[in-house]
Amino acid sequence: MRILIVATKSPWPPCDGGRLVLWWTMQGLAAAGHQLALVAPRGNDDETSHAATLESLATVCAPELIAVRRRGFISGLLTAWKTRRSFSVARHTHPVLRAATRAMQAKFQPDVVHVEQLQALAHTADLHDIPVILRMQNVESSLWRQMARARWFALPLRIEAQRVARDEQRALRAVDRMLTLSARDAEALNRGNDVAHPQARSLAPACPARLPTGAALAGTPAITLVASSGWWPNQEATQWFLASVWPLLLQQCPGALLHVFGGSSLQRTGVHCHRAPVDAIDAFPEGAIVVVPLRIGSGIRMRILEAFARGLPVVASSVAAAGLDVHHGRELLIADDAADFAAAIAQLRDSGLRTRLVAAGHDYLQRAHDPAVQSAALLETFRDCITARASP
Repeated sequence: MRILIVATKSPWPPCDGGRLVLWWTMQGLAAAGHQLALVAPRGNDDETSHAATLESLATVCAPELIAVRRRGFISGLLTAWKTRRSFSVARHTHPVLRAATRAMQAKFQPDVVHVEQLQALAHTADLHDIPVILRMQNVESSLWRQMARARWFALPLRIEAQRVARDEQRALRAVDRMLTLSARDAEALNRGNDVAHPQARSLAPACPARLPTGAALAGTPAITLVASSGWWPNQEATQWFLASVWPLLLQQCPGALLHVFGGSSLQRTGVHCHRAPVDAIDAFPEGAIVVVPLRIGSGIRMRILEAFARGLPVVASSVAAAGLDVHHGRELLIADDAADFAAAIAQLRDSGLRTRLVAAGHDYLQRAHDPAVQSAALLETFRDCITARASP
């Protein structure tokens, strides 16, 4: 099968959850013997890094990374107003990417098009007589509503949530199949949808059961948190953890050190700041505890799955763990208020508990996220859509 993938960003380097989902998907499809081509915007990298990116992508696909500048705030608002789309969709839409997708279709002659994320769907508008499958890594309208409840300037966020919800429903009616990473997200997208149109369906992402850890970091224990300067929910979670959880934890574990990867530089006792990792392994050092204190979210937290694969124990909020078939005390520890979060991390000084959680995490990945099984399920979806298109 020849599969054209249209994405909002290159999956390499797989330095965040969104890239990781697509990278492992592409690896699974290529390993199954299928031909892939990719159209995506080029990152803000230098020529040396760009060459390395193309070299890595070429191991699984024929890459076409297009240098485009994301629209500014004013340009995005004007485009959203003219096209009656949400700001987040309008800001990512570029005629040059649409033209590149059309050119790749003519050259590659794919059997099916896999679109990664709602914002990339507009670039497939010129493709005809070919099945289009859209994978939503999260329900973005839900994220905007959650942010509206959490921030003081709620009105523009609520408006954007409504606009994104309309874009999601348009997409659900336009594509041959819409996939989500969790059943919860599929149910959210299907609410209010006309039953005459295809329904969103869930397909869990692939994740290897075992991956190596990075070099050990200082701290008794060492704790890692992946932050982000470009996504407000991650910033808010990091700020909450530092302000509310970290002081309590230091009282219980005076030798603990927190290693924050990405985000803004922080000056706090016991906190070491690191650049966003080029290779994700650096954020999962041997012997560390991974914390995921997210309080606004949708989709699936790939950082939790990656921690399971790398054999590290996890403490996460219930929001972060939502969408995964995991339970407190079995694969990970779940806590929501500051005192419980600090106590859960302190509990992991028990080596027996750590060992049990790590073993259960590996078992969960083999049961629910096996790359071969998930790739086969995705290919079956592609075949169903191809057959449906071919039928009278």
